[in-house]
Amino acid sequence: MTILNLPNHTILPIAPPRLHPYHLGASLYMPATRLDILAVIKREKLENINSIIICLEDSIHDNDVARALTNLQNLLKNWQQQQTDNPKLFLPRPLVFIRPRHAKMLRELVEVAKIEMVDGFVLPKVDMASLANWRLATQHLDKAKFLMPTLETASIFHATHNDELAIALTESFTQQILALRIGGNDLLSCLRLRRPQDITLYQSPIGALIYRLLGCFVPYGFYLTAPVCEFLDKPELLNSEVQQDVALGLVGKTVIHPSQIAIVQNAFQVSADELTQAGAILHADAKAVFKQDNTMLEPATHKNWAMEVLTRHDVFGLKQQQ
Repeated sequence: MTILNLPNHTILPIAPPRLHPYHLGASLYMPATRLDILAVIKREKLENINSIIICLEDSIHDNDVARALTNLQNLLKNWQQQQTDNPKLFLPRPLVFIRPRHAKMLRELVEVAKIEMVDGFVLPKVDMASLANWRLATQHLDKAKFLMPTLETASIFHATHNDELAIALTESFTQQILALRIGGNDLLSCLRLRRPQDITLYQSPIGALIYRLLGCFVPYGFYLTAPVCEFLDKPELLNSEVQQDVALGLVGKTVIHPSQIAIVQNAFQVSADELTQAGAILHADAKAVFKQDNTMLEPATHKNWAMEVLTRHDVFGLKQQQ
C-alpha cells in the first residue's frame, strides 16, 4: 500500500464575496427555452424569488440547444432595452445566473451581446480534471461577475481530490466565487442511486458527503449551497431537509418549482432567540464568557456564527412565532 503524504498547505481563506451568498436564497432553475424568464426578472411573476439560474445544461435536450441559445439572446436584448427605457421595472430584481453546458459554451457566451446584464455563471461539473478548461473560459469574462462552480462528479467522493480542488479554487479565477453548489442528483447518480421519496438527502450517502465537503471547503472561505429536493408533493420533507441545510451553514437551496420558494425562504429566517444571542455576543461590552437563556455564550468562538445570524436576519427577516 502506498501512503500519499501531501505537503502541508497553509490555509489562506479567500476574501469574502462583496455580496453575501445568503442573498441567493431559493435559487430557481429555469430552462433557457422558457418564454417567461423576463417576467420573473421584472418580478411580474414569482415576486418572492431571490435568484434564478437560466439553464443551458441538463434541462435542455440536445435538439433544443440552438433554440435555447436564440431565446437567451432575445431575452438579453429585450432586458437591456426595457431597462434602458424604464430602469424602475427592474428594481429590485432577483440575481440572475446562466448555467452553460460546458466550458466551450461559456467562452461563446462571453461574446454574446448584452451578456453583461447577468450577475454571473454557474459552472457545472467542476473538478480537477475540468478546472483548467473553466479557467480558460473565464479569462475574458468581466471580473465583476460572480461564479458558482458545482461539485457533482465522481471525483468529489475522494477526499484527496477535494483538498487539491479547494486550494486550486482559491487561485484559479479572477472573478469572485459567490458559492459552491452541491449537485445532489448527479452525485447520487455516481452511486447508481436516486433519492428515495420518504427520506431527506441527509439520510442518503450524500448526507455524509455534504458533511465532508463543508469540512473541506468552508475553512478556505467558501460558502456552499444545498441540493434540490425534487419531490413537489412533499412539503414536510422539504421543510425538514432545509432546516438541516440551515443548521449546517449552507447558504441557499436549489428549487425547481414555485411552490418550494416560500418553504426555503422561511427556513432561513432567524428566530428571536438566535437574534438576541447574536446581538449579545457581538456587543462591545460582552464578557469573555457569559450565560444567557440557559446557554453559555463565548464571543471568541461564537463571533462568526453571530455575524452569519445577523446577515441571515438582514436578508430573510425574523421567524413568525407559532
